Amino acid sequence: MMGLEFKTVSHDADEAGVTIDNPKDLVGQLAIDKATSVPGELIIGSDLVVAQQNRVMGKPKDLQQAREFLKALSGKTHTVYCGVSVASKEKTVMSVAKSKVVMKPYDDKIIAAYIKKFHVLDKGGAYAIQFELPMFGSLVKSFKGGITTIIGLPLDYLENLLKEFGVKPKVNWRKQCKIETGYEY
Repeated sequence: MMGLEFKTVSHDADEAGVTIDNPKDLVGQLAIDKATSVPGELIIGSDLVVAQQNRVMGKPKDLQQAREFLKALSGKTHTVYCGVSVASKEKTVMSVAKSKVVMKPYDDKIIAAYIKKFHVLDKGGAYAIQFELPMFGSLVKSFKGGITTIIGLPLDYLENLLKEFGVKPKVNWRKQCKIETGYEY
C-alpha cells in the first residue's frame, strides 16, 4: 500500500521461547526478534496478539484452541496489539499499536463454518478482520483504531519508523488502504 518494493522472507525467531505476560511488551519483543533474526539492509518484523481481559491469544496451537478463542471472543470486546520493528545493521526501532475490536455475536455453527473456510492457525485470536463468511460477513462488528493494526502491520507506525531510516512512502497509503480494505484510516 505504500508503494515500496519489498521481499517477504521467513524469520528465524523463536516465538515460543518468548514468555512475556504483558501483551504490549510481548508483541514488541517478538517484532524486534523477527526483524533482527534476518540479515539484510532493512528488515521489518511484526507480531500481533489479541488480549481479552487477562487472557492473551496468539496463534492457536490447534483447531480446538482456535474454537475456544473464537467462542471466547463472540459478542465481546478485545484489544489487538501489533508490534512492528525496523532493523538495519546500525540500529533497530520498534513501536506497538493497539486497536479495540467488538465482535459480532455468533454461535458454534458460525465458528465451525469459519474454521472450515479459513486458515486460522496463523492468526492471533484465530480470526482475520478481512475474512468474510457468505451471509454473515466478518466476525468483527466494529473497531476503534487502525485497520492495518488489526490486519497485522500498522502502516501509520511503520511509516514513522521508516522515516528514521530516510524511507518515505511513494504513494498515499491511506487512500490505497481505503481502496484495498474498504475502511478509512
